[in-house]
Amino acid sequence: MTPPGKRERVPGANLMVVLTATMAVGPLLTHSLSAMSPLVIQDLRLTEAQFGLLATVTFFVAAVTAVRTGRWADRLGARTLLAVMFGGAVLAMLLAAVAPDYTVLLLAMVLSGLGQVMANPATNRLIRLHVPAHRRASWLGIKQAGVQAAQLVAGLTFPALGLLLGWRTAVAVAAGAVLLLLVHGWLTVPENHAGDRSVSRSRKGPDPGTALASRRNPAPGPAGVSRTASASGPAGVSRTASASGPAAVSRTTSASGAVPGPGAAPVPRAVPDSGSGPGSRTGSSSPDRPGRTGGRPPMPGVVRAYAAAAALTGLGAQAANVYLPLYAHRELGLDVVAAGATVSVAALVGIASRVLWARVMDRPGADGFVLLAGMALGAAVSAGLLVLAPLHPALAWAVWPAAVLHGGAALAVSVIVMSGAMRAVPAERVGASTGVVTMGLYAGFCSGPLVMGLLLQLTGSFAVGWILVLVCYLACGLLAVLVRRRSRLRTGPTAGTPSVDPRR
Repeated sequence: MTPPGKRERVPGANLMVVLTATMAVGPLLTHSLSAMSPLVIQDLRLTEAQFGLLATVTFFVAAVTAVRTGRWADRLGARTLLAVMFGGAVLAMLLAAVAPDYTVLLLAMVLSGLGQVMANPATNRLIRLHVPAHRRASWLGIKQAGVQAAQLVAGLTFPALGLLLGWRTAVAVAAGAVLLLLVHGWLTVPENHAGDRSVSRSRKGPDPGTALASRRNPAPGPAGVSRTASASGPAGVSRTASASGPAAVSRTTSASGAVPGPGAAPVPRAVPDSGSGPGSRTGSSSPDRPGRTGGRPPMPGVVRAYAAAAALTGLGAQAANVYLPLYAHRELGLDVVAAGATVSVAALVGIASRVLWARVMDRPGADGFVLLAGMALGAAVSAGLLVLAPLHPALAWAVWPAAVLHGGAALAVSVIVMSGAMRAVPAERVGASTGVVTMGLYAGFCSGPLVMGLLLQLTGSFAVGWILVLVCYLACGLLAVLVRRRSRLRTGPTAGTPSVDPRR
């Protein structure tokens, strides 16, 4: 294990700035258009559904490309990833600024989705490789707050800039700021992807991909037998007959010398702690029997559970992010600047809540699904207040506590699901697991604005849309409770508790 003093010196302020900026620049265009929604809708003569489709297109592109780009984040260099993400954001903003009509603006949103989809896998990988285990959740919370930092800046500055300079000029100014951040990131980000596999293996032993390769190309020896010593010593030896031998039989001897039964997991394999995961099946796929993932073990069940929770909360969270200013302007009578301030309040609280919940996840015994259930309940109260606020002028104040709860609960869910996805797999699969959760998150993101816009256009009121958001939050809470309960019934009261192996 690396000495604590040496490891603590690796992550620094420059890396944190790069991580936070990477998370911020991707959604900045979406947040800026949302903050200036009355101006954009008036200029391009859009319907509410057309405006919602802008965010939907962005997040749909991100959702369908999330898993593949998550794998790319495991392979590409850090500077290459920065160029793709920041460059994509700049191109999208410039195209939006000069867009003559709605079609070109949609193309700009496609570029925005392609540019931001790798942000979570790339930043999570850097955290996994450079930040000590006991500080990873805190760093994750801070860098995830970059999304809310972008929302805060957009809500505070873009409505005023849009009124003074026009919404197009405001977006062009933002593109220049992103270019400056790209230069800073290029000069300071560690270029580490070329050699991080060896670092990862030295910390936690051979990975499943290496074991598979050794089976495909066995070392020469009697009867083509490859031997890999496990951490348990000479007794824990795995022997696999080559294809040229009498039979392609896989045998794994346990530390006591006994041969496990047909359903037992191989002993020498390095298995990630599924800690945060009921339903995790990290030992269900052997390298001797490659599954549907092309030789890799399937993604643990806990990752899929977190992805489902991310989709449900993502629908409600992004519907509020996109339509809250327009709702406050039309339904409650707030002016453009005050309406934009609603998302600023949510973003400010969201920054603090992401850092706070990340610290909670750092504590030993913290359970991600218990936290998700509580956060879903708080988000549901926020949606309920948005349903009630327009019913009487005296209830208009309810939009502000609704914004606070939205920021404190709904906007912090990504910290829990991303932290859980990081813990459920070994270091070389962090990008892939994050890609799965990101796909769920973006699936919710692209559904929320589209559904809200269609319901608004059909009914002429935000009430039905907020009720749907309320139902999604309650469904997420129910999912968290059911997964946690199932885990306790199957494996005891400590199941589902996230645990971090300090060696990883």
